[in-house]
Amino acid sequence: MHINVEIVKTLNVERLSGPEAWVDLTAEWEALDEQIFPRSPFTSPLWIELWWRHIRRQNPLFRDEFFCHIVRDADGRLVAIAPLMRTYCPRLGLPRMRMVQFFGTDPSITELRGVICQPKDQDKVIKALTEHFLRHRGEWDVFRWNGLRHNASAYNSPGCEFIARHDLSDYIIELPGRWDELRARVSANMRKNLRKPYEFLERDGRSFSLRIVERPDDVQAAIDRFLSLHAARSKVADMINHPNKFGDSRNRAFLVDYLRQTAERGHLRIFELEINGVVIASRLAFLLGSDLYLYFAGYDPSWRKYSVMTILVCEMIKWAIAHGLQRVNLSTGNDQSKLRWKPVEVIFHDAVQVSPSRRGRLLFPAFRAYEGLSQIRAEFGR
Repeated sequence: MHINVEIVKTLNVERLSGPEAWVDLTAEWEALDEQIFPRSPFTSPLWIELWWRHIRRQNPLFRDEFFCHIVRDADGRLVAIAPLMRTYCPRLGLPRMRMVQFFGTDPSITELRGVICQPKDQDKVIKALTEHFLRHRGEWDVFRWNGLRHNASAYNSPGCEFIARHDLSDYIIELPGRWDELRARVSANMRKNLRKPYEFLERDGRSFSLRIVERPDDVQAAIDRFLSLHAARSKVADMINHPNKFGDSRNRAFLVDYLRQTAERGHLRIFELEINGVVIASRLAFLLGSDLYLYFAGYDPSWRKYSVMTILVCEMIKWAIAHGLQRVNLSTGNDQSKLRWKPVEVIFHDAVQVSPSRRGRLLFPAFRAYEGLSQIRAEFGR
């Protein structure tokens, strides 16, 4: 398939001078962010700003240089933000490969990344960006595209080839008006799996309560509990490995900063499952208009026989229905705990574009070697 893009009005691509340029864009950016589907925290000005502040790299191997661009239409309306950086690898020595890539190169913390625009505009935005960067082919060697709505080959044009890489699925539950209606949509086996954890707790004479932390004054204590439970879950050897995503000090500082500021804006919900006065499970979530985005979780492994995370997710979904929300985003990754809800799947595609310059062609084998090493690191991380 090839995308037939008809651009009614000219799109203008502009490179931003530096992070300070975001200040003047905030109101337009936030208005655009509200129109994106699926909603996620990763497209907001706050996430992008804090990511750059906390996680960009300046070390002997990598140097991330600010390379953000925006796209406006002929009337000056903001159509897209491309939160890009130009990464020099290795930082020291020659030849240095120049990768243009989106913010969010952290391992799994930024679950979705790419051009920030309405889905209906993405094709023409990608076309405008591609034409812009081809005109400036001497400024980069490899372009790593993420979050594409179509397969890589759909974006090919003369002198521009998109090489397919990975696909990423995001899973969304469209909420009915009542919990019973949602239960009726899943399989009989799933209904049984939803019922049993509650029965096991009742059988053993244990009752739980759901706590929802959202007030800024209460958030720090809840963050500390989450980090402790998230780390505890990662240390269990005889279960599916879930690495501690926030063991790294930079990732942890970013998360704490983001959660505090999100709470001040009224978008944070930390759901906690409490038994006998002790929080034994916690999950972060973000309230984005009519959507609830479920982020990372943690729990005390000593309670795993009760499937406490299943209970917590059920209670979160019940809360979302009771508050009139339209969707629950289960986040990315096709693990069975998401698929069993029979959610809507939104697929995003990754691709690589090689600069048609002589330098780009010469350095592409080095990039493929870099990708291979990155994959090995990711496997060891799991």
